[in-house]
Amino acid sequence: MNISFYDKKILITGGTRGIGANLCEAFLSEGAFVYATGTDKEHIRDLNESKKTQIKYLYLDFSSLASVNECLEDLSKLDRIDVLINNAGVNKINYIENVEYEDWDWINNVNLKGPFLLTKTIVPKMKVQKSGKIINIASIFGVVSKVKRSVYSTTKWGLIGFTKAMALELAPYNILVNALSPGFVDTELTRKILSSDEIEVLRQHIPQKRLASCDEITKTVLFLASDHNTYITGQNIIIDGGFTSL
Repeated sequence: MNISFYDKKILITGGTRGIGANLCEAFLSEGAFVYATGTDKEHIRDLNESKKTQIKYLYLDFSSLASVNECLEDLSKLDRIDVLINNAGVNKINYIENVEYEDWDWINNVNLKGPFLLTKTIVPKMKVQKSGKIINIASIFGVVSKVKRSVYSTTKWGLIGFTKAMALELAPYNILVNALSPGFVDTELTRKILSSDEIEVLRQHIPQKRLASCDEITKTVLFLASDHNTYITGQNIIIDGGFTSL
């Protein structure tokens, strides 16, 4: 099965690190032109000054209204977007009584309001095209949960619900909308949140006894976004090494 994104335009939020950066490289290798967002202005500038010509990095910080408005305005001017991947996500674990209002707003703005705003901006273009793929990167914590994950689970449960509703609404326009829920992935964010000892304990609770690699998430995204996917929509695909089956 050959997968190609030649002459396709892909928008990936949170595209400067972790799963997002891996996705960017994969779509570039398959011939796509990629728009990728990130929150570090200097890093964005440096990336845009690199020699890669098939990718453009955009500054987008969902905690800044000015940044959001400017980026959405720029995106609204694009001629087309074939695939939207709402990948940007944040987490901060805490017991509910210790959750700060600012953290609640921050996590909700990035994980749930962000995908809403991007989808609202890009969908009109896809309707004109009468085609499109939207993939929302959710989490196993939108299916199960864990102590101190109340805010994160709220946003990921919401994102899966948003996915299913949008799939129904957009199906007549040949726009397929799916969620993908990774389990524990070996990324910078995972290692920032969890200590080495905590990661080792996690490994022992995963049937495959290891964390996923970014590549293992990317492969499924590539299929869902490709022309080989013509009938899968409204689904939440879990990639967790068997963790949620225990």
